[in-house]
Amino acid sequence: MKKTLVLLLCLWIYSSCRTPQNLVKNGQAGSDLSLIFLQINDFYEIAPVDQGNSGGAARIASLRKKLKAENNNTYTLLAGDFLSPSLIGTLKVDGDRVKGRQMVEALNALGLDLATFGNHEFDIDEASLQKRINESDFNWVSTNVLHQTADGLGPFFKEKNGARKNIPTHQIIRLGNQKGDSLRIGIISPCINSNKASYVFYQDPAMTTGQEIEKIKGQVELIVLLSHLTKEEDLELAKKFPEIRLIMGGHEHDHMKLTAGNAVLTKADANARSAYVHRIRYDSKRKISTIQSDLVFLDRSIPLDQEVSVLVQKWKALESKIMREMGFDPDEVLQTLGSPLDAREQTIRNTPAPFCQMICRAMSRSSDGIDCSIMNSGSVRVDDEFKGSLSQYDIIRSLPYGGSVVKVKMKGKLLLDVLDAGWKNKGRGGYLQWDRIDHTADGQWQLDGHAIDTERIYTVCLTEYLIKGLEQGLDFLKAGNPSLISVEEPSSNNAQDLRKDIRLVVVDYLKKGGR
Repeated sequence: MKKTLVLLLCLWIYSSCRTPQNLVKNGQAGSDLSLIFLQINDFYEIAPVDQGNSGGAARIASLRKKLKAENNNTYTLLAGDFLSPSLIGTLKVDGDRVKGRQMVEALNALGLDLATFGNHEFDIDEASLQKRINESDFNWVSTNVLHQTADGLGPFFKEKNGARKNIPTHQIIRLGNQKGDSLRIGIISPCINSNKASYVFYQDPAMTTGQEIEKIKGQVELIVLLSHLTKEEDLELAKKFPEIRLIMGGHEHDHMKLTAGNAVLTKADANARSAYVHRIRYDSKRKISTIQSDLVFLDRSIPLDQEVSVLVQKWKALESKIMREMGFDPDEVLQTLGSPLDAREQTIRNTPAPFCQMICRAMSRSSDGIDCSIMNSGSVRVDDEFKGSLSQYDIIRSLPYGGSVVKVKMKGKLLLDVLDAGWKNKGRGGYLQWDRIDHTADGQWQLDGHAIDTERIYTVCLTEYLIKGLEQGLDFLKAGNPSLISVEEPSSNNAQDLRKDIRLVVVDYLKKGGR
């Protein structure tokens, strides 16, 4: 009987109790087994960014197809942060906010194989997160994140057609050939503890990573991480656990390739401006694996996949329609940027940042007689850098929840209390940004170069969120505080009062040249 070469590959994805899910792909002949991991991370915008020059779900789809033509054993993995933040996600469609539905549709269409949680997945409410997980056609993995319910702690799960499957604490990919050789790759996925949603419980990432390594190290030939930690935490894991060979990371938004222990750590640029391609080859005779990791920029040299582009344009048309109904022209360029403008959370929640200072200057110009302006950095939700230019769309997506700008009079003592409380919120959304204020090296607050007088009455512009006392540690900043003299809200009868929406204030400021 004539021998026929049967090309067979099974992707077995196991939970900790080894319940498999099957994806059948082509196998390989010979003693070498190979596969490709296509890694993306921190992916918020389904459409291309940077005036269409970079990123986008359709470019990921094209790169994936190219890699699959090279090696059908290609798996696309997402190292967390994709359901939030985005402008589309804040819009209402058929009465419900989108909250990442557009992203799941795009990832399904481009053929994502595996995702893990990032901290931004927990920006959305519990019910919406469950909907997004259920809608996903791809698999999930999560090592240290548990679901906090009234009944206690348990794994998150996906429910399809009435059947519920827990998200496993690790996954195993199995490759085989006709000779019976196999390569088993264990994937472990720790997540950073930086979003304290009430329905989420974080276990220690180092402890749980070690536990998973002990579970699987005798059953796999290669251990890798699909991680959403800081680079410092990733490198510490690599040093602590020599079994780890590759860390496909997220959370930071700039591409990097670092080494520690026996591992290579890679992170691609946010919003798929780039992706990492890992070509893994395993010599089953010598029991040796090699990993080649290459950064690929998803620029105009990579065409847009037409099928995925149709889906993206559907969502973008809906987004544009809603924005124009709100009085914005999302396509208008407001400012040319000589250098990138940093609006990443790690920047704006930890230090006075030029992007937020620009917003505060716009607030100061929106009313007469203003001494200073203050905003909470959590108002900015874009978590990205702007390059090339700044458009109305960029302002809208930076401040997706809008809200009004409120003019208040307060005693200097209250102003100092507000600034002190905001300074203590370093690393969180309650960290404050300001105009005309300075925090000196010796810890003193100044306004226009002078110490703040506790008894003087100051006129201050605040975001609506702040004046309602909603920010962490700033619940005293609301009506009824004896040091709050007056609160002037935008006029509901004056269509020309731009203060009704902070985005209109910023757009107007930039259209006037930032004056």
